[in-house]
Amino acid sequence: MNTSSTIKTGSFPADGPFLLERFPLDLDPSEVRRYLGNKAGQRLKSDTRFDDLLAESLQSARQWIAPKGIFLLAAGSDLCGWPLFAHLERMAFAVCTIGPALEMEVTRLAGAGKTLQAVVLDAIGSVAAEATADAVEQRIAAEVSGQGLRISCRASPGYGDWDIRSQTALFSLVPAERIGVRLSETCMMIPRKSVSFALDVAREPARLRGESSCTDCDQHHCPYRREPSERREGKGE
Repeated sequence: MNTSSTIKTGSFPADGPFLLERFPLDLDPSEVRRYLGNKAGQRLKSDTRFDDLLAESLQSARQWIAPKGIFLLAAGSDLCGWPLFAHLERMAFAVCTIGPALEMEVTRLAGAGKTLQAVVLDAIGSVAAEATADAVEQRIAAEVSGQGLRISCRASPGYGDWDIRSQTALFSLVPAERIGVRLSETCMMIPRKSVSFALDVAREPARLRGESSCTDCDQHHCPYRREPSERREGKGE
């Protein structure tokens, strides 16, 4: 599935912030199944009724997905109060979202007793949020490559050594309100289908503590696990 249409952004090498919106998303049905974790067992792979429901849900989800992202370039030390990245000279900090409409529809479906439809649509929303983060990340990589720079893998608050409470510092840097994202008292993002992250930007980017990479996780039988081959090129190792 594909949403449309254009990317709006500033021009590098200025520091931003840069706003991206209305860009294409490819939503892979197999990724939705991965997010569902095969909770209904192996029959998910061969149940024609489920296949039909997934196809219909992917189609209808288009109207509730509005991908947006915003990012800026700053020094790691600009993440005030959190010295985790203080040694890094140049980083990209980003927040992105698919907006609130899909989760509102999930709530409506659940309230109407359409539990399976709600669960499937929620999984589609998770895939869409990650696809939005991927699109923003790829845009950053494409832009900085013109300066001979590369990016690290994504790191997000709440993963690895990066404390979830540092969301407040990230949001003080990135004007996420411009894309309709805010923080709850517990530093969770609203809307829920949102992603915040940081990247090192350098000729030889560092490996960030706080990366959320399946290749480094020892939970080899996790139903949400991605294969190592899915790690994208153009990043620091």
